[in-house]
Amino acid sequence: MKDIKVLIVDDHPIVRDGLEALIASSKGLALFGAAANGKEAVDKCRDGRPDAVLMDIRMPVMDGFETLKAMRKIHPTIRVLLMAGMPLQVEVDKARALGAAGYIPKGSDRNRILSALRTIATDPKVFVQDEVPAGTGSVLSPRELQVLTLMSTGHTREDIALALGIGVETVKSHVKAIYLKLDSPSSAAAVGRAYELGILRP
Repeated sequence: MKDIKVLIVDDHPIVRDGLEALIASSKGLALFGAAANGKEAVDKCRDGRPDAVLMDIRMPVMDGFETLKAMRKIHPTIRVLLMAGMPLQVEVDKARALGAAGYIPKGSDRNRILSALRTIATDPKVFVQDEVPAGTGSVLSPRELQVLTLMSTGHTREDIALALGIGVETVKSHVKAIYLKLDSPSSAAAVGRAYELGILRP
């Protein structure tokens, strides 16, 4: 049986190097190539067809979902395994709807990653996923959604506290939870992520 050719897509060099080493040292797998962003990955798919793609969702230039859609225009049956640092049920649903072959936490151990890659490469119908931690199904609580909505319109934390009748420290706690759940480092990033996931709408 020929080796499964894997394309790795991740913008973090250390993570990418680690995954390359994992694939290179695993029996039955071979490295098709590696890309630092979605555009590079799509270009590599134009030059050939990997048997499986292991791809981070949060990336510059093109995120994992955009890249998945572009790849499937080139190779409609391409098998793409998405990875997320903070697994969200809404992303699991989106990944499945867009034709991904699976969605697993980025912190999965090597055996889980290898098993998932072998599974998606040999079964054209399977969708591989791990259980999403409880509490992430709705992503944000109603109060967090109120805070995020006000953040999206440029309100300061003091403005939000006044509008919602809560303390500034409470607002800060909600903002911290929003950053964590949306895996975002700033207000702008969190708002952008929320629009991307459909939590906020224009």
